[in-house]
Amino acid sequence: MPEKKKRIGIIGGSFNPIHVAHYKMAECFVQDMKCDVCYFVPAALSPLKRDDNYASSEHRLAMVQLAIQDNPFFRFCDEEIKRGGVSYTIDTIRWFQEQFPESTLFLLIGADQAKEFPLWKRWKEIIDAVQLCIINRQGIVEKDVITQVLSIDSKKPLWINCPVMNVSSSMIRENIRNQKSISSLVSKKVENYILKNKLYV
Repeated sequence: MPEKKKRIGIIGGSFNPIHVAHYKMAECFVQDMKCDVCYFVPAALSPLKRDDNYASSEHRLAMVQLAIQDNPFFRFCDEEIKRGGVSYTIDTIRWFQEQFPESTLFLLIGADQAKEFPLWKRWKEIIDAVQLCIINRQGIVEKDVITQVLSIDSKKPLWINCPVMNVSSSMIRENIRNQKSISSLVSKKVENYILKNKLYV
């Protein structure tokens, strides 16, 4: 009997560090798209994001592994880190297609990323290769425009509804610099890892 085609979710990012909102968005993504598995893919270097306070790829990958290890649907993928250099999503999508040729790929991005998506390398090829999914945010006035811009032929992006969480990696790094608590922003394992390795101080 042939193996059932898998529905594979992909979430990329710097994860500098991974936080509770990343986790919640992934849960909503998996549920809405009925994903069999969801891969977190830490970037080696993001082409559209530069920050002086950038933890090493080893640290960021380790924090992703700690954050997701108790969820049976979540996996990590270190392909971008192993590849090195600037991480382009199209290269990662091609890698997933080679690894899982019989599967359907779903790529999750945030609303802010969706606005910049036409700046991504070979972005139309990405839309052709995956089902693009966008995290819905309250107050997105450009939703219809984004949908129109990121629709090719009859293929449209899908919007994923998820509770709004006012958490960002930059907020966590700022809290650490200001010696404020991050216990409500990251998992306990990630918090302990950050403190043990003196990250973002």
